[in-house]
Amino acid sequence: MPEQLIRVEAVGAAESYTGRGDLLALENPATGTTYAEVREADEELVDQVVAGAAATYRNEWSTVEPLERARLMLRWADVLMDHQDELARIESTDVGHLYRESAADVGAAARWLRYFAGVADKIEGQSVTSHPDRSAFVTREPYGVVAGVNSFNGNMLMFGMKAAPALATGNCFVLKAPELGPLSSFRMAELAVEAGIPRGVVSVVSGRGHITGPALVAHPEVGMVMFTGGLNGARGVIESSAVNIKPLTLELGGKNAVVLLDDVDLDRIVPHLLHSNFVKCGQSCAAGSRVFVPRRLADELAGRMAEAARLIRPGDPFVPSSDMGAIISEQQVARVEDLVRRAVEGGAAVLAGGRRAETGPATVNGHFFEPTVLADLDDGNIAAREEIFGPVVGLLTYDGLDEVVARANGLDFGLTAQIWGDDVGAVHHLTRGIEAGTVWVNTYRSIHPSAPYGGFKHSGYGRENGAEVLKTYTRAKTTVWNHGAARHPYGDLLEAPAAR
Repeated sequence: MPEQLIRVEAVGAAESYTGRGDLLALENPATGTTYAEVREADEELVDQVVAGAAATYRNEWSTVEPLERARLMLRWADVLMDHQDELARIESTDVGHLYRESAADVGAAARWLRYFAGVADKIEGQSVTSHPDRSAFVTREPYGVVAGVNSFNGNMLMFGMKAAPALATGNCFVLKAPELGPLSSFRMAELAVEAGIPRGVVSVVSGRGHITGPALVAHPEVGMVMFTGGLNGARGVIESSAVNIKPLTLELGGKNAVVLLDDVDLDRIVPHLLHSNFVKCGQSCAAGSRVFVPRRLADELAGRMAEAARLIRPGDPFVPSSDMGAIISEQQVARVEDLVRRAVEGGAAVLAGGRRAETGPATVNGHFFEPTVLADLDDGNIAAREEIFGPVVGLLTYDGLDEVVARANGLDFGLTAQIWGDDVGAVHHLTRGIEAGTVWVNTYRSIHPSAPYGGFKHSGYGRENGAEVLKTYTRAKTTVWNHGAARHPYGDLLEAPAAR
């Protein structure tokens, strides 16, 4: 990245924007240095961007045929992959993820665009014969402008997850990028224009949740909102959306259960358990941070996980030997540190990690935390109840399947769950009983554009991905056509006097 500060305002229908909101400093989490600043989108700037998107929809995008939309989406995907290295470097500098993790997210965003490009011309309605002289037609129409709100921990993937179905269904898309780590989103929007997508079809603003969020969500020309973030943020989005009554999809946090069966292969499972919790430094709503292990296997698993965790090296995201990157901010490192301390006070044992990590000279001021394994947790321990959003995994023992189902369901979260083992009967029992939007069996973090993704309970409302999301991004219009010679319901009463 260049030594001078990068400054970003907004990307939208206009060639450039000059806002009056605060300039927010962006810090490289791996070095602790400020390297960029972004203009916070206040109500005035948000209005300019949304109005531009609405005008683009009315004057241009709404007339583009589905197959042409698909062609442009495929071209955007190709351009993203042409710029994979650039985007990955922006993202890793901006949020601290390992370079290879960021590069994978570029590929994921392209995959979502390609999948939904394939369904752009397959959005179907229906017809209903309600009467011999009348027919009803149900068509699906775009909202015009839809908004997305993303978290920092999967910028490019989540951009693709939201923008791809929005464009496929004929909408323009306005994204509120996170105030921490927004730069990859701005660049992706610029690359959409380079791919031939008209300016204003894909727009990006950024800013703090309590400033930019309400201005975007409450805007009268935003037809619906897709939100990814925390529970408190979701409550604010719900409140803001009530101003103009609009539909929402909410993908929120998780405190996800992992259940190991009696026949689990420990040699196979340990690397998966660690990666599930330490990828992106544990900053993932899908992290499997509550590991339920049969009591007879608990000590052996704990020893193996602790030994393996000590080998994982946090460090510079651009150094291939680094196994884990940085945490997004000093505030978040302090929160992880505090939660581990409180977990220990509540009876947990630290088997590995549990403190800030020491790294090389180039990253001495960065935000790093050691991969941490906690044991001896009970269900009341804070490490078993709260989403930590850091590289911390907790081990809990169980004695029976019904018991572990009840305990897995004992929190208000229900985003994902993992089951590891080969006992078919036990797997079926658990998949039926566990309350989660996605249950992975002998795998994890397996998300595909064809499969709906979202949570139960406080982990969300509605779904992203899959064919059903095409209905989310469109609204049904019913047209009833009387093609017969039906008499007026008042009959002779309203006929002209001369005709009586």
